[in-house]
Amino acid sequence: MSLTFSIILLILSLLGCMILKIDLVYGLLIGMAAFMAAAAHAGFRLKDILRMMWNGIRESFIVVGVLLIIGAMTGAWRAGGTIQQLVVYGTELIHPKLFILFAFLLPMAVSYLIGTSFGTAASIGVVMMTLCRMSGADPVLTAGAVMSGIFFGDRASPASSCAHLNAHLTKTEIYSNVKLMLKDCIPATLITIGIYAVLSFLNPLQSVDTHILNNLRSEFRLSPVLLLPALIILAAPFIKINIKYAMGISILCASIIALIYQKMSPAELLRTLILGYEGKGELGTLLNGGGVRSMAHGCLMILISATYSGIFNGTNMLSGAEAFLEKLTARFSLFQITAITGIPLIMFSCNQTLALMLHVPLIRPLYQKQGISNEQMMLHLANTTVLFSALIPWCLACSMPLEMLGVSAICIPLAFFLYLPAIVTLFRDMK
Repeated sequence: MSLTFSIILLILSLLGCMILKIDLVYGLLIGMAAFMAAAAHAGFRLKDILRMMWNGIRESFIVVGVLLIIGAMTGAWRAGGTIQQLVVYGTELIHPKLFILFAFLLPMAVSYLIGTSFGTAASIGVVMMTLCRMSGADPVLTAGAVMSGIFFGDRASPASSCAHLNAHLTKTEIYSNVKLMLKDCIPATLITIGIYAVLSFLNPLQSVDTHILNNLRSEFRLSPVLLLPALIILAAPFIKINIKYAMGISILCASIIALIYQKMSPAELLRTLILGYEGKGELGTLLNGGGVRSMAHGCLMILISATYSGIFNGTNMLSGAEAFLEKLTARFSLFQITAITGIPLIMFSCNQTLALMLHVPLIRPLYQKQGISNEQMMLHLANTTVLFSALIPWCLACSMPLEMLGVSAICIPLAFFLYLPAIVTLFRDMK
């Protein structure tokens, strides 16, 4: 069974899962079986194939571990009231004539703090869309701004599992990466802010509905002290604490606040850390989620996807593609090649994690041969594969947040931050 046939089978399986609304895990398992068969067809023994797959899985453990910690942290933040306090402060800052701009800035800030696009979309993103619909703003434009904001942190937050995966695959250091990515995206961020500021003045709100704020104040004890778990994560890069330790301290801090300040029982807290927050009514819709369980599906997809990279590395299946890309370096820059190859990988992998895990082994030899640093490769991936994943409607990075926001993919062209960093990098590259 050839590599080409295996890839086609994987694509068809994933598309079939989407059409039939079946869990994508089944499509990934079919792909795993196909790549195992391709390796066997190439003459590798089952024992060797299984060892390759285990090597790939073993390399993914660090990312899976971070994901599970992040899940516990998002549960703890809900239990302690950190996310609720962020929502209240953020919403109080909104100026009606700058609503669209705030629909970008607030998710941008929250996503940097919590490091997850899904968590940001499910919290402040839902709040912004609710305010939008209550106040008569344009939901498509608002959703585009929110999508831009939630992926700011997904790309460059020290708490982002995607940023950790990018660092792990490119063999770079997460805190150094964060500084590089923040500096690198300043032009794109300023342009995005300018665009949304203009669109805000063209689409102002008459007023901001405070119904959700009143509900939060009545159901939770709110105080600036609830921001302490978030400040721990924000301060971690500056005091150079390992992010896993910082997240552990943040979880402990939020748990203490939940027990003492929110009067949550130890059993309820433990349940929230593992299974996530479970509320009722309108606030339940807004806050439910988090916990280790929320990351279980993503971890499973990562582990399955890791077997692909293990097989590719062990069998050297991608050598033909690498030779083809080597020829392209005579006509295109490494950034252009990274962008061009990233899009089809995202389209057939349907998730950000697998796309990155397949992309790095494919382009790494090109960067090594030209003496380009791993940090530069990391930046190129951050500006292409990481963000482009949210541009493909059937990719989980796009479909899941849109489902949470209650909008269609028509808003994606208005999510300017998803492609402006690549455009800015392209202009730098050409210059």
